[in-house]
Amino acid sequence: MAVNAIFLGAGLLPFQVVKYFKPGVFPVLILTGPLLYFYVSSLAIENFKLKKIHLLHLVPYLLVCIHRSATSAVSIVSSPDLTQNPNYLYNKIYLSLLLISVFVYWFLSLDVILKHRKKIPLYFSNYSSKNTLSWLILVLSLFLLFFISNHLLFFARNVLAITINRFSPLSFNFTLFTFIMIYFGINQSVIYKKDKARSTEDGQISHSDNHENKYVGSYLNDQQVEDLNDTVINYLNSKKPYLNPEFNLQMMVDDLNISRHKLSQVINRSQNKNFYKLMNEYRIREVKEKLGNKEYKNLTVLGIAFECGFNSKTTFNRIFKEETGMTPTNYIKGT
Repeated sequence: MAVNAIFLGAGLLPFQVVKYFKPGVFPVLILTGPLLYFYVSSLAIENFKLKKIHLLHLVPYLLVCIHRSATSAVSIVSSPDLTQNPNYLYNKIYLSLLLISVFVYWFLSLDVILKHRKKIPLYFSNYSSKNTLSWLILVLSLFLLFFISNHLLFFARNVLAITINRFSPLSFNFTLFTFIMIYFGINQSVIYKKDKARSTEDGQISHSDNHENKYVGSYLNDQQVEDLNDTVINYLNSKKPYLNPEFNLQMMVDDLNISRHKLSQVINRSQNKNFYKLMNEYRIREVKEKLGNKEYKNLTVLGIAFECGFNSKTTFNRIFKEETGMTPTNYIKGT
């Protein structure tokens, strides 16, 4: 948002910035790709933190700043005719670098989201707009579309000499993009909750991340798996945490005080399924019980589904058919 504000705000200044500040405001645009990528990473990667190695992403920006400071830089909006304005050649290089940067970081950001979505069944009991980041894929697509449209318009005006009404598509696109990001960004909650600290056997305070790392690479024997599986089953039957649509693996880790790595092993080996499927099996059992209970006759099937932890009609119908082999309506008719 700061990058966009600098770029758009510079146009409001009553003087040519490049005359007083040699690098100009154009180099800050090169930061858009890396910063967008870091924002996506902060949402989709658990415990993401900026590290010193991430400073390498600033190299293109610094190179452009240094080069524009050391040469006779000309404004990006000046004449692109190299016979009259030979130094504009550098601007073409900068613009190409910007375009490459946009494409590279667009793919990197999309890859981060897709990897995150593959992990959802291992951690969450429901798919939602908040944890799938569907809106962010839309925003990334718009972001790429904006840059492509601006590049095509620039190419048509300066290379093909096609007359286009004078306006700045990049400024318009950045403004629209900024408002979209603000709207969705404010409504986006944290996906991966921070782990709660807990006491270890020796009395020291440990976070589940550290606790989990202790068991990475370990392999539970059959008896351990059986014992922990009994613990998990008793917990699910007595507490019924799956009734909470937001229930996730970390919540179970905190409640049972078992490392996430161990818990995942138990679910995968004992139940032969992932966390998402296990939770929704219990939800379907709960739905079937309530459908046969006269106390819930005043609720619709969908109302009962929501009571049992489902968060959408589509998901409920699909999982119900997977578990029972029939639709909810056919199931009711047969009972």
